[in-house]
Amino acid sequence: MKFCTLRLFLFAVAAVIFALPSHSLGQVVINELVYDIAGESPDLREYVELYNAGGSAVDISNWTVGFYDVSSAFTFSGDVIPSNTMLGAGDYYVLGSTGVPNLDQDIQTGGIDLYPDGNTVIELRDSSSALVDALGYEFNKGTSGISAEQFAQTGPNGWWGNTQSYNIFPTQLSLGRYRDGADSDFNGRDFGNIISTPGTSNNLPFVAQHTIPDVDAMTVGAEVPGYYASFVNATVIDPGVVDTNNPNIIPPSPQGGLAVTAWDPSGGGNAVYSSSLVNGYDLYAYLDPTPYGVTATTNDIEYESTTYGIGTTGTLHNTPDPTGAIFGDVTTANGSTGIGWVFQKEEQSGYYSLLLVDANDGGPSNPASADWTVIQQIDFSSESAAWHRLGLDYDPTTGDVTATFDDQTFQFTTATDIAGTFYVGYREGITNGGGSGANTPVLRPPTFDMVAAVAADDADFNDDTIVDGADFLIWQRNYLATGANNSMGDANGDGDVTAADLTVWQSQFGTTLAAGAVGAVPEPATILLGIACSAGIALSGRRRR
Repeated sequence: MKFCTLRLFLFAVAAVIFALPSHSLGQVVINELVYDIAGESPDLREYVELYNAGGSAVDISNWTVGFYDVSSAFTFSGDVIPSNTMLGAGDYYVLGSTGVPNLDQDIQTGGIDLYPDGNTVIELRDSSSALVDALGYEFNKGTSGISAEQFAQTGPNGWWGNTQSYNIFPTQLSLGRYRDGADSDFNGRDFGNIISTPGTSNNLPFVAQHTIPDVDAMTVGAEVPGYYASFVNATVIDPGVVDTNNPNIIPPSPQGGLAVTAWDPSGGGNAVYSSSLVNGYDLYAYLDPTPYGVTATTNDIEYESTTYGIGTTGTLHNTPDPTGAIFGDVTTANGSTGIGWVFQKEEQSGYYSLLLVDANDGGPSNPASADWTVIQQIDFSSESAAWHRLGLDYDPTTGDVTATFDDQTFQFTTATDIAGTFYVGYREGITNGGGSGANTPVLRPPTFDMVAAVAADDADFNDDTIVDGADFLIWQRNYLATGANNSMGDANGDGDVTAADLTVWQSQFGTTLAAGAVGAVPEPATILLGIACSAGIALSGRRRR
């Protein structure tokens, strides 16, 4: 009886295990793809990369890599992997055009495109024609007729947005998994625009909190290290000087010095991505709701849209419209995923808003869809152009998100275990010339800067490692001084000696700062009377003066 009970228990456990969502570890997956190269016709750097995420080799002989092209009624074309092909554990197999690095199977014939430029499902089928994996891209152009079998691998939105690879050496882009082999069966969660790496690892380094680099010592016009881009990389500007990358003069950021833009001055859209996966960021962003003031005709749409996100976005950053204020309640081709702050302005409708959004795995951003969620909308219609502090902090274990806007905090919960880069996307559409025309000076492309580290509170004003009465006397002598430093009693580093610094002294009284050891802190009743009396003396003394 015990044996039967144990056997039933083991069967039940096995059933639960097999029912759990799979991340495709131990499976062969489509790991990376290039399907459309800007400025090339035909596209001659296309490829599909397979990856074995398992612990043992897999015989992929006579497996097929093919595609369904939605625009041509699902015409199927497939390339068969040769017999006697073993794919080792943790190894890659690349099919593609002649000249693609680390190519295992050259499938270029006749100088034609290997894969359609949109509305396509790339399939991997084994030798018995069973579907092993699928990647769908540019689903914004329609998904009618795609099978349930394919949807089970791509998710309902696939990779929603439009994307291209670019001849910006050495950072040609691909649509690749953030982490080799990690597969949630939602393409928008698993794939992002990353640097093309055929036959080698996609894995990006992980930095929990993305920090904007300090560019103050860099040359204006230089590319900022740590980023790659679709068109124009993150670039250093002087906020007080108009040049190619800075269309108008703005105040310096609260951090001061130089700042960063992520803009293609020739017009349209642009996207900049961090070269690491992140769970958060903290930055200053210049948000400008100033009306354009340019001549418009009937039905003109004049707008800008900037996103600071964690996840990814399409290389063109086709305009998101989660409130429908720009285009109405229609779907757009925006390829953003994950979470982010979106700043938008649209002249004709008088719409100026900062939106906290959860784009999930991508998909249509319009209000009628259930794919994007607007967590918070902040009206900017009566605001002036200014620098603001934006932040996101995501916990991949719980899905909890804490977002900050200046001194406001917002919290919500999204999916767990999402991966993504820090990214900045921008798109503009303005009357009479766009970004490259006469109206360039009225634009405000994404402009951002680091948040300088705040020095720790320090009430050891005489640097003898002990916070004691001697430090209090220094504070007392300099009470209400401005332009002060720490040696004058400025404990919190704000340049003034005030009651706030006395509060710091009180909290640190008895602390040995240099050794990091906290001494016996007197009972509040013991010190408060002395503090109150001394503070009263200091205050009255200042009043007499």
